[in-house]
Amino acid sequence: MIAGGLSPAEARCEEAAPKASETEAQKASEVAADKDSGVHLGLIAALKAEPRFLNGDSQNRDAIYAVRPELSGHVLKPWLQYLAQVELAQNPPYLIYAWVDISPWKALGFKVGQQDTPVSRHENYGLAKFLFPQADTVANYFWGGRDKGVTVHGTADSDRLSYAAGVYGGSPLSQYSTIAGNYVLNGRLTVSPLGEIRDAEYGYVLKDAPAPFRPSFSVQGYYGKVQSATENFDQDTFNAEVKASGMTTKRGAGGVDFGIQSAHVMFFAEGYGRHTTPPTGPSYTSLGAWGQAGLLLLPRRLDAAARLSWANPSIDLSSDRLLMGEVQVAWYAQAPTMIVKLRYGYSYQQSPGSAALGAVTLPATTGRLQIITLQLNLSL
Repeated sequence: MIAGGLSPAEARCEEAAPKASETEAQKASEVAADKDSGVHLGLIAALKAEPRFLNGDSQNRDAIYAVRPELSGHVLKPWLQYLAQVELAQNPPYLIYAWVDISPWKALGFKVGQQDTPVSRHENYGLAKFLFPQADTVANYFWGGRDKGVTVHGTADSDRLSYAAGVYGGSPLSQYSTIAGNYVLNGRLTVSPLGEIRDAEYGYVLKDAPAPFRPSFSVQGYYGKVQSATENFDQDTFNAEVKASGMTTKRGAGGVDFGIQSAHVMFFAEGYGRHTTPPTGPSYTSLGAWGQAGLLLLPRRLDAAARLSWANPSIDLSSDRLLMGEVQVAWYAQAPTMIVKLRYGYSYQQSPGSAALGAVTLPATTGRLQIITLQLNLSL
């Protein structure tokens, strides 16, 4: 998510030299007026060439991974922020974010609307701040996703403790109506003993000064009851009619994460356990973990990275494991504005067959998958 920065009005205010006839009160009034109109029109895009081979056979691929225009800024006060972002690289396009964040105090704020749910700091970084071309497969499997609701969040004055907790409607992004009875409760507590780490997985290239050594870790979890729904498009009214399916899934998950930031190394890992009660069939428990490390090779410009992922979709099944490894080099032309990434990935998703799986879902496509990715990330 890209937000903040000076609005055009703020930039003009900073660049303009004060006139001799202006009083301090006049200048303060003008600055306040400019800040009241803070607006940022941005774009996040990812373009890629990505040959894919499943069990040795070439697969279909897409060249435009993401095109996400957004409008962000603040209204009246710097602590009254907003963000609206859409995805245009899918058919049909859909709304990713639409929220307002009211945070008059650093220790207490409220985010209302469609947003990231707190579990998984990795997923919350978003496309523009990932170390690799996209989110980790295991993290995505256990993440609660984006949802509509309210999040209470804050950071202690020392920047050593932060929290986020919320209640959400349990509706996917493309489903604009929330089904009665659906809910998801979600929360995370993060401790950073030496202070907050920089706001990206490649923090060692974000500023002129070397990144200070800082460890950070979280405990997190969610529980929800969600009834799925179907949508039918009405050609007469141009509306999508949502109809509940009567099929309800209950899920509860817990996890931990751990990260290290330093001048030359960035490390981050997450581990999860989740219990799922599907609408039909027996309940099952899933386990998963993943970790990544980046090593800075040229100050602020070049790094190399590796990522390992593992998942056991059901502890009661055999032959359903996921193993995945990735290596990458990245060129930071100007982080986060322009980044070029070259990644090789290999994954092996086992499956005991659809009959044995039943309601159990797998995190990846069954088989041995090889990917070579050349990706250009833009954040404007």
